Amino acid sequence: MSERIPTHAAIIVDGNRRWAKNRGLPVSFGHKAGFDRLKEITRYAVGDRGVKVLSLYVFSTENFARDAKEVGYLMDLFANNFRTIADEMNERGCQVLFSGRREGLQPRVLDAMDYMMNLTKDNKKGIVNFCLNYGSHAELTDAVRAIAGEVQAGTLAPAAIDEAVIEKHLYRDLPPVDLMIRTSGEQRLSNFLLWQCAYAEFYFTPTLFPDFTKACFDEALAEYARRDRRMGGNTKK
Repeated sequence: MSERIPTHAAIIVDGNRRWAKNRGLPVSFGHKAGFDRLKEITRYAVGDRGVKVLSLYVFSTENFARDAKEVGYLMDLFANNFRTIADEMNERGCQVLFSGRREGLQPRVLDAMDYMMNLTKDNKKGIVNFCLNYGSHAELTDAVRAIAGEVQAGTLAPAAIDEAVIEKHLYRDLPPVDLMIRTSGEQRLSNFLLWQCAYAEFYFTPTLFPDFTKACFDEALAEYARRDRRMGGNTKK
């Protein structure tokens, strides 16, 4: 029997700062090591292992509360390095998306995001969804506002609002998350894809993200394949 691969895998990218601290290095070194690992795992998950959608939590709405110097370095990292990922994903036939609020992001970051999405918009082999300036509470709030606007305009009847309508108003209309991975040992969702993770399998690992190798990703996939996914029903025979 072939191995069961999640259609939609998501990763909470965590542990960059601790990785640097453990080595007596500035925080920026941890973020750079994490970004390099991000490129490797993105290639591997979508290009080699057959994951159709990979969502990556790279910067939350709450992360703006961090030290301004650290936030500035991360914005530089995104603006200067996103394009290299886009070129490779385009060669592999994968689409790049972004989920999150655009407000608050610097123009150079937005330019890099738009470049990636425009370059890959017609690709069909897989999707890499970067969650940047993302928070699930913000996503659901924005969805409710959009739905309320349509009701007020008379284009949507309140009785017509169902789960499918809500999903269409999320930042991206993607399949539900099958496997949620969090690195660094923390065991919480931290406001990430709360709607989409309703029936996700969770995999928590103490490995800090810069040390999260392809073999570590394989371990997560193997654990997912062993899970009995009943989705609220009976065990599948």
